[in-house]
Amino acid sequence: MQNYDSPDGSGKPARRVRRKYEEGKSLSITSLLDVLTIILVFLIKNVSTESARISAEAGLNYPSSITNDKLLEKSGATPVKIFPDKVLVGVDGLNFGNPKDLLENAQKRIDISKYLQLEANDIFKTEGHEACLVVQADSAIPCGYVTEIVRIGTDAGFTYIYFATLADPDWLKNTSLSSTQ
Repeated sequence: MQNYDSPDGSGKPARRVRRKYEEGKSLSITSLLDVLTIILVFLIKNVSTESARISAEAGLNYPSSITNDKLLEKSGATPVKIFPDKVLVGVDGLNFGNPKDLLENAQKRIDISKYLQLEANDIFKTEGHEACLVVQADSAIPCGYVTEIVRIGTDAGFTYIYFATLADPDWLKNTSLSSTQ
């Protein structure tokens, strides 16, 4: 409140006038809570929609994964290591040339296939073991080379094909795809 003196022209003493200001109304948070609830429902809906796009579909058989311990228990695994400059096959790491030979040299594909058939037959002779092909490839290797190894491995009789990976919870952030989004 403020006091004002208002002089009167009649010579009477000045009259004091008090002006009352209305106090400001308090803010209601009801509407704020409504808006936050709407935003929360919107975000939950979007998250559930994203997971639905990657959900399991009926009629598709998805491949399974396995840890090192379980793979070693079967002990019927044959590794194939694809480096940028060489392809190593088997536990002994026999060199079968470079990755380009997988697509360009038919004789190299035949040689790898024969070797993998011998490995698969040896594994099948051991009771209780299944033939597993473990593909280890450099991250810079094009998919065509890996696909060719998978084709050769399945033709050779390997019933399970596993891809060696490193456990990385932030794999998407570490890929080049994350910078393009």
